Amino acid sequence: MKAAIYCRVSTEGQEQDGTSLQTQLEACRKYCETRRYEVGYELSEAWSGLSLERPKLNELRDMVRSDQIDTVVVYSLDRFSRDPVHGVILMQELEKHGVTLEAATETVDNSEVGKLVFYIKGYAAKLDAERRRDATGRGKQAMLKSGKLPQGTGIGIYGYQWIKEYKKRIPLEREARVVKRMFEMVVNGNGCFKIARTLNEEGVPTKSGKKWEARTVSRIVRNPAYMGITYFGQTSGKNREKKPQESWYVLPDVTPAVISKELFERAQAALAKSKELHPGKAKHEYPLTGFAVCGYCGSPLVGSCLRGDYRYYHCRGTHPTASRQKICDARYIRAEWLEGVVWEKVKSVLCYPELLMGEISKQNEVEQAWVSDGTIDQEIKALNRKLKQYAGQERRLMQAFKLGFTPDVVMDEMNQTKKEKESDQVRLASLIQTKENIAKMGDYEGKLKELCARIVPDLDNCTNQDKKDAYTYMDLSVTATPEGVDIKGYLKPDVIQADSYVLTTGQTWA
Repeated sequence: MKAAIYCRVSTEGQEQDGTSLQTQLEACRKYCETRRYEVGYELSEAWSGLSLERPKLNELRDMVRSDQIDTVVVYSLDRFSRDPVHGVILMQELEKHGVTLEAATETVDNSEVGKLVFYIKGYAAKLDAERRRDATGRGKQAMLKSGKLPQGTGIGIYGYQWIKEYKKRIPLEREARVVKRMFEMVVNGNGCFKIARTLNEEGVPTKSGKKWEARTVSRIVRNPAYMGITYFGQTSGKNREKKPQESWYVLPDVTPAVISKELFERAQAALAKSKELHPGKAKHEYPLTGFAVCGYCGSPLVGSCLRGDYRYYHCRGTHPTASRQKICDARYIRAEWLEGVVWEKVKSVLCYPELLMGEISKQNEVEQAWVSDGTIDQEIKALNRKLKQYAGQERRLMQAFKLGFTPDVVMDEMNQTKKEKESDQVRLASLIQTKENIAKMGDYEGKLKELCARIVPDLDNCTNQDKKDAYTYMDLSVTATPEGVDIKGYLKPDVIQADSYVLTTGQTWA
C-alpha cells in the first residue's frame, strides 16, 4: 500500500508542545513502518488548520485525484483539518477516490458514524481556535497599553535578541554593527541589491542563516525601530499616516536604538533620491506581458533585453524563485516575431470593425436581456441570506447529536445540509461571475468601439498601449513556445477563432 504522510503546524510555538513537524513526521514514519506501508510522499507545512487552501494540502489532494496513493497518514485528525466543514469535504474526497485516512496517534473510523465523530471533533477544534484567537487578541491589547510588544516566539528582527520575559529587545553587538553599516552604505549611494551582494560575498549570515536578498535589506533600512521607535499594528510604513491612530501603537521603550535619528533620516533621503533617479521603468516595452504564457509549463512569459537591444520573451519558470526551483527549460522567444504574429491576427479581426462590433452587440444584448428584470440580483440576495442560515442548522444538528438522537439520522441530515450548502455556494459564485462578465462586456464594448474608431484607419502604426487595450477588450490569450504560438479570443468563438502558427522562418536563439 502506497502512503503519503501529511504533517502540519500552525506556528513555530508548537515545537515546544510535542507536535513539531519533525515529531509528527517521525511518528508517522514509524506508524507506516509497522504496517509495512510504502511511503511515497512526505508533506510538511506551517499553515492554519482552519484554511482549506494550503500549499502542501493542495499537493496532497492532487495526488488523491490522480490515484497516486492508497492512504493518507497524519499525526492526529486535527493536523488534517480543524474546520468541521472542511474535514467532511476532505473525507468525502478521499472516499470518492478510494483513499483511506489513518492517524499515528488515534484510531480513524471511516464509517458514517466515524465521519460524524470527525465532524464533531472538527467543530470543537474550531470553537477552541476561535476562543484562543479572542483571548490572544485581548492579551495583545493589554500588553500594548502597558508599553510591551506582543511578539510571538519567532527569532525577531535582525540586530536584536528578543527577551520574552520583559517583552523587549536587546541589541546584539555583531548584528548591530552590520545594521549600522547597511545604513551607512545606503547614505553613500549603494542600492539594496549591491548591499545584499556585498554581505553574501563576505559571508555575513542573516538571522536565519540564509543568503541576503535585496528585499530583506530594504526592510531593514526602512525600519524606524533601529533608531528606537517601534510600531505595532495593522498599519506600517508609508501608510501609517493615512490610517486612524487607533489601528497602531508607538512603543518608544521596546527597541533600543542602534543608529542615530540623523543617520536614519539621511538614509531615507538617499533612498528617496535613488527612487527618483531610477524609477524602475523598463527600457523596452513588452505589450504581450500579461497575455502570453509558456506552452510547456503554463508560466507567464515576461520580457527580457539581451546585449542592450535584443528583445525576447522568456518563461518565468526558467528562473528559480525564493519558494521554488527552476521548473522549465524553454528557450527564449524573439519578441519581434511573437508580437508580429499576434498583432497580425488581431488586425485581421479589427479590419472589419462593423462585423466585430455587430457580433459583440448581439452577444451583449442576449446577456443583458437575461438580467434586465432584476431576477439575478434577487437570486443573489436570496442565496446570501440562505447561506447565513446554514451555520444555525449545523449548530442545531450538533445539539441533536448531544441529546441522543440516532447518529445515522443526524449524519444523513448533515450530509444533506452540506450538499445543499455547497450547491448554493456554487450557484452564488456562478451568478456573481455572470454579473461581472456582463458588466465587463458592456464596458469593453464601448471602449473597443472607441478604440476601433481611432486606430483602424492606421493599424500598422498603433502604439503598444493601443495594442494592449485591444488585447484586453478582446480577452486575448496567447500560448507560445519557440516553435509556435496559439492565439485565442473569448468574446465569441466565431469572432476570434483559435489559430496556431508554427515557426517556419529562421529565428535566432538567445
